[in-house]
Order: sequence, then structure tokens, then C-alpha cells
Amino acid sequence: MKLFGFNKKTKEPKFRITEPDRDWVEDNFKWLIQIFGYPNRQSEQILITDKFFPKTFSTSEPEVKNLIEDLCNLLNLESGKIGFELHEDLRDNYGMPYEIQGKPFETDTEISDNYYKIHIAKSISKRPNRLIFNLIYEFIRIRLSESKVQYDTGEDTSLFIYIAGIYFRFGIPLSQNLTDVGRTDDGFWETKWHYVSEMPNEVMAFALATFSKLIEQDDPIWKNELPRDLRLQFERAISFLNDSPSNVFNKAELEAHDLFNQAHEEYQNGDFDSAINTIQKVLHLTEDVFLKVDVYNNMGYYQLRNGAYEQSIQNFQKALEIDPNYGFAYDNLGYSLIQMGQLEEGRQQLENALKTENNDNAYTYRNLALYHLAKNDLEQAETNFQLAFETETFPVDLLELHYANFLIKKGEEEKGMEYLRKAVEKGEPEAIERMNEIMRS
Repeated sequence: MKLFGFNKKTKEPKFRITEPDRDWVEDNFKWLIQIFGYPNRQSEQILITDKFFPKTFSTSEPEVKNLIEDLCNLLNLESGKIGFELHEDLRDNYGMPYEIQGKPFETDTEISDNYYKIHIAKSISKRPNRLIFNLIYEFIRIRLSESKVQYDTGEDTSLFIYIAGIYFRFGIPLSQNLTDVGRTDDGFWETKWHYVSEMPNEVMAFALATFSKLIEQDDPIWKNELPRDLRLQFERAISFLNDSPSNVFNKAELEAHDLFNQAHEEYQNGDFDSAINTIQKVLHLTEDVFLKVDVYNNMGYYQLRNGAYEQSIQNFQKALEIDPNYGFAYDNLGYSLIQMGQLEEGRQQLENALKTENNDNAYTYRNLALYHLAKNDLEQAETNFQLAFETETFPVDLLELHYANFLIKKGEEEKGMEYLRKAVEKGEPEAIERMNEIMRS
């Protein structure tokens, strides 16, 4: 008896994407990799859970200020540079019908004087998923702006934000909000909404699959969080890329970035020798000039922390030969020169760091304090130490240790020991050694 094929084994439909769409996705990933490097192979896509959003989930309802703080931590942004303002409109008046031509305002970001102000329609605060999606979208724009990436290309700008969002690991919440359809009814008034993203499902699926192949995860756990239809397309896109590999993937570059991240972990664990040995291997694998700049800078920094100032100077200079506008390398070079007693040349490098405007001012002020301390100008040293503490947005290496030594030299031993204990609590090997030295004497 014929069963109309129901008992026949049918082939899984193939994934389909046009060549221009494939090229567009891959070109954008290549561009992001050139700027930010290959993603870590241990990367995982971010989920809207308390693991990634601890502040947000600390309250029963999402609060904008908590979301902003969590997103700043996830994207390594300074929360002090980002503010927000809620705006009321007709949508906030009960029983008031409204109609808006085009896309209704939900969020927008204003940039002025290195400060970001996110304008938010008050109405979306009643729809947490939509609020989170919009803030993620704005934060991706801020992250690109902070890196001075010229991403506003006109008609496909909003589509590029999705690609950048996947690269920055926000693919899941973005995918979950490609459509937003719903209604509320309190018995008197009914409110409906209907949003469909301009990002096609197959392009989103291919972009997610491209990221997944970049980190060599063909079957990531996070795929189960995708909407069902998109998950099926993602799986087909993975098969498609297995049959038709992308030239975005470069195993040597992946290995280079893994070693770079491994060296950083070894450094954070205080194993400076291992960090130096590991990061040296990167130079034999990568052709990425941007990664080489970071390698020379980091290698020099690990040597600096190991007390090998002369070797570190050579690597900072190599970094600056490739990128003469690398503020962190100028800062680090200035520190090493000051430690070597080359005070005026060291100060010149710190001034170069400030001119680049892509340095960390807290480190620059710390180093200027050491310059003035070496010149025995204690008043200026104190001023710059205080500026370092005031401008510190992330913990500054050795700041408490150097300030402790400064205070002890001034005869303020009790206060100096207080700061030395803080440095020891940070786990800095140099601080632990200094404390042991004091305890032995």
C-alpha cells in the first residue's frame, strides 16, 4: 500500500544563502577580526541569565541602571561615561490611541565630549525583553565608537550591528528579538505591537554559524537557546560551512590568539616567566600586524613586571614602530625608562602617551608620580598619585605598592603599611616580596 512517502527517509533540506549575502557576512567578520582579533575558542554566547547579568537579576524587575552596569562589565566599558534619560510620549498616556509614521522611537544614543547618553522611551520599560534588546543594540554601537570604528555606512548599518553583536557574543538575545509580536488587554484598552527585524533569518543563522566555526564549536550548547526555526537553519549552516569552508577561518591565527590569551592568564596568575615564553610563540604563528603590536606591548609588560626593564624597552619600541599611536606602549616605555634612571626620556614618553588620547590616564599619572619621586619633588609626586587614584576606572597595577613606598619614604609608615596591605591583597608578587622584606627587617 502506498503511504505517500511518510515511511521514506527524506533528506534534510540544504541551507541556502546568496553569494552576495555570504560575502557580506564574511567580509564584516574579517573586518572585525582585523580590529579586535580572533575570538577566544573558549568563548560562549551571552545569555540573559544571572551569570552574565548579576546586577540586573538582583531586583524583581530589570532596572536600566543595573542593565547598564552589567553591559559595561560585559563589554569592558567605563560605566561613568554612560548615562541615560527616560522619555514619555503618547504611549504613556492611558487610553490615548496613537499612530507613528515609520519606526517608533525606542532608544537612541547621543555622543558628546567622550560621554554617551542613552535616550529611552519609557514605554519599553514595561517590556523587559525589548528593553534589554534595545540596550544591547545601543551598547554595541558604543563599543564600536569607543574603538573609533567607522561603522555607519548608511543603509546596512543596522544589519552590521547584528554581525558585531554576534562577534561580541550577544547573538542569542539578538536572535530572540528578530521578531516581537504581542498584545495587552486590561478589559478597557487593547495595545498591540508588531516588530520584525530587517535582518533575514538565513543571514543571521549563517553569521552565528560563522562565529561558531571561528571558535571551532560545531555543536555549541547555546544553540538550544535559539528560536526553533533559527536553530534548524543554524545547524544547516554549519553543515554548509563544513562542505564549503570559509576563508575567514585560519587555524594558525586561532592558535596564535589562544596562546595570547593563555599568556595573559599566566600573567594574571603571577607566572611572568611562563607568560613571556608563551607569548613569544605567537610571533611565529601570526601575520596579523594588530596582534603583533599587542604581543610586543604585552611581552614588554610581562618583562617589566619581571624586572627586565632593558628587554621590555626593546619590545615597547617594536610595538611603537608598528603603531606610533599606541598610548599604552608609550606609558609602559616611560615607566621602564624611569625605573632605569632615564628620567627625562621617560617623562617624554608619558607626554606622548597623553597626546595619543588612547592611554589609561591613571597609569600615566602613576608613572608621573614616580618621575617626580625620583626627582625628589614630593609635592608633585603626591599630586600625581592622587590623580591616579581619582581617574582609576579599573585596578591599576602596582599603584598601591608605589604609593606605599612613597609614604614610607616620607615617614608615614602606618599609612604606608595600610596601602602595602592593599597591594598584597591584590596578589601582586612585588608587594608580597616587599611585605616579606619589611617583616624580616
